[in-house]
Formats: sequence, C-alpha cells, structure tokens
Amino acid sequence: MKKNILLFTAALLWMTLPASADTLVPSNPVDAFVYFNPQWVTPTNPAEEGAWLGGLLGFPVYFIFKDEDSNPLDNVPSFWQYAVLKFGVGQPGWGNPDHWAVMDDGDFVLELGGLDLPGKGLSHVSYFAAVPEPGTLLLLGTGMIGVACWARRRIALR
Repeated sequence: MKKNILLFTAALLWMTLPASADTLVPSNPVDAFVYFNPQWVTPTNPAEEGAWLGGLLGFPVYFIFKDEDSNPLDNVPSFWQYAVLKFGVGQPGWGNPDHWAVMDDGDFVLELGGLDLPGKGLSHVSYFAAVPEPGTLLLLGTGMIGVACWARRRIALR
C-alpha cells in the first residue's frame, strides 16, 4: 500500500513539473499564407484574435480574459493555454508584425524571456484555452461514474 502511494505521489509531482518555457505557436503548415505567427494583420477584438489563433492551431479555442490596462502582464488568469500578445509597433506590415501567439508550458505563468518579441509597446494580452472535445468529456464522465460506483460499493461492503 505504501509503495502504491509513493508511486502515485511521484507520478503526480512529475506531471506538475513544467517541461519547458512558454513557446511561440507554430504557423499552420496547411494554410501558412493565411495563418502564420507572428501575424501582421491587425485583429484587435477577442473574436478575431481567437479565430486567428484557432486557425494557427487547427482547432477552436475559447476566450478567457483580455488584459489591457497600463501593465498588461499583471492580471494573468489562473488557467490558460494560449495567449495572443498585441504590440503597438507602428504601421503593421510583412516586416513589422503586431500579433504574437504564445503557448503555455503548463505552469500558467506568462514567461516571455526566451521569445523573440519586440522589446516595448505591449498593448494588450488576450488569454485563450482549447475547447474540450466531446470524447474527452465522455471519458471524464465515465471515469466519474466509475469512481462513484466504486465508492458506493466500498461503503456497502462495510
């Protein structure tokens, strides 16, 4: 019993450790002329930013929060997977992108140190998460029903 608890604790700790730092979302290889990162087309509202990010990823994302106060890095939500950073870089164009998509490494902290981003002019940050697939929700529900049945059976045996 102790061995199982120790293995479970070690596995849980291993899963919570971040694998790497935050990274840029790669451009979509299927439609790279429309969905590339960084982007110079200026979507400024969360719906357009979400559509662009979803096109990069190849699956839909939902909007969580937009931080656009004087310090756009101070209100990071507690759960997010992707962030779109908007920089005020002057006139956007092919050589002057203004939107950058960042993927979280699992620690829910926005780390920009290792990324090749503009040094100043951050306008706002929009946070997004992936839409769960129906199969994932079915698997979660089945697991919860299984745990409830197991617990009920265990109580009945006492």
